[in-house]
Amino acid sequence: MTVESTRREGLEASLEARGALLDKVRGERTTVRTTGPVVLAPSWVLAWQDEQMTLLRDHEVVVEGDRIVEVRPQRGSTDERVEMHGQVLVPGLISMHSHVAGGAATRGYVEGNLTPMAKGVELRQGRQFLHAMVMLDDLSDEDLDLMTALNLVEILRGGCTTQVEMSKSLRQMQSYVRVARELGIRGYPSGAVPGMKRILPIWKRGEDDGPLFDSIAGTLDEIEENLVYARSINGADDGRILPMMAPATNAVHTPETYLAMKAAARELNGLHIHLQSGYGRAPQPDTVALQRLWGHGEVPWLESLGIFDGSVRVFGAHLLGIDFVRDLPILANDSFTFANCPSGTGAGVTPAQWPWPEALGAGVNSGIGLDTHSNDYIENLKMAVIYGRIRADFLGDSTPVPMVRPSMWTGLEAATVSAARGLGRDDLGRIEAGAKADLTSIDVTSLLVGVGTVPREPLNHLFYANGLAVRNVMTDGNWQIRDGHVLGLDENKVLAESGRIVQAMWDDMERHDVFVDQPDHDVVPACC
Repeated sequence: MTVESTRREGLEASLEARGALLDKVRGERTTVRTTGPVVLAPSWVLAWQDEQMTLLRDHEVVVEGDRIVEVRPQRGSTDERVEMHGQVLVPGLISMHSHVAGGAATRGYVEGNLTPMAKGVELRQGRQFLHAMVMLDDLSDEDLDLMTALNLVEILRGGCTTQVEMSKSLRQMQSYVRVARELGIRGYPSGAVPGMKRILPIWKRGEDDGPLFDSIAGTLDEIEENLVYARSINGADDGRILPMMAPATNAVHTPETYLAMKAAARELNGLHIHLQSGYGRAPQPDTVALQRLWGHGEVPWLESLGIFDGSVRVFGAHLLGIDFVRDLPILANDSFTFANCPSGTGAGVTPAQWPWPEALGAGVNSGIGLDTHSNDYIENLKMAVIYGRIRADFLGDSTPVPMVRPSMWTGLEAATVSAARGLGRDDLGRIEAGAKADLTSIDVTSLLVGVGTVPREPLNHLFYANGLAVRNVMTDGNWQIRDGHVLGLDENKVLAESGRIVQAMWDDMERHDVFVDQPDHDVVPACC
């Protein structure tokens, strides 16, 4: 059997499967594709002119098929016209890091997770979200797809049209692909290796590295399984689905398995990695393990393996625990993009720990990632900017490297053009003639967000917005959100079916004492 026939059979099987698994939640509205020219008429357009973002008042964007054909001052025409008064039209927002299936199943209790505060302090038990991530792999295909659908509906509702997706297993990746194709989403999916059924004993091994070396054969098998599936769906749906390879986290790999991941990534569309050497204060277990095994910190070890040599595009989330002076110059290269994930580990759990100001100061290309627990891109955009400002304000006098104090403008650059640059796409993340018609409109005049009139500086109003302010979303010229409503799936049915699944998961987690009592505050001990 040829590679092409295998790919074709995989596409046909995926098309057949996606048609049945979501029957319970279909809505009356169907997706609407543009046929002739459509004129979008917002109050503001965040356009791309002269190689930079530019805010244009009272301009309109003409879309035909899957492309933007013109950005021009508003004028009359006989073409179909969509009035977006009081809205700002921005490029479709891009998430540079997500674990889609796990979002809703972990939200609402993970916020009681624990960040170690200091050495020598006895730590209370935290609520561990990895338990739920493992349970997702035990769901039926139908229930797993329903969970994926809930999260992707939320992601679309928040204005995000493209995800660099690190599913926590091959099964979760396959579910992501089925549902993303149903909704017309643009995705760069991958299945984390090792997947959730194998990773925890390897990752949480302490100082005994036997489990790591015993895992090599199984990990190589997983890499091949993921590559076979990725080949079968690579370029599906007019190129909207472009798979990657994903090392789950670096401390569970050896040079042999990492180089196998890189070889597979070179065949596909890039690599997605975790640079998450820890949360809170040093010493971090991942950093200690890598130093013990390979004599390097995390980033220098990857550099020694040729991961940053430009032969693959590399997307790294978190950057926690890195050595700024040593590592940021390595990461400031044309093949690497940092995914800043402000709600990673749960909103408010590790605020302002993400070193985005330092990455920006070093010239590291950076985007914003939804990570897991929040699917609201507008909220994550706000948190990225606010946390970044807190970090720059409090550490600016003691930083060993330059820092950039971000603005909402900085955040939108990261969410659009910088993310597209990392993907190697000059047809995404910008509103200009010839670019893909991936577009999001946000109401900046309504209650709690605006003041009832067209704002003078609309981007500042995004500080007061959330995903419910998103009114319209299209990908490849295909409407997915119209007037605040999801097309194709019934949001209430999706919520009800997903709620049934999550309740069963939570009941099981209750029996396993996941929901430990949490104090209403934490006391940070004095350092001296």
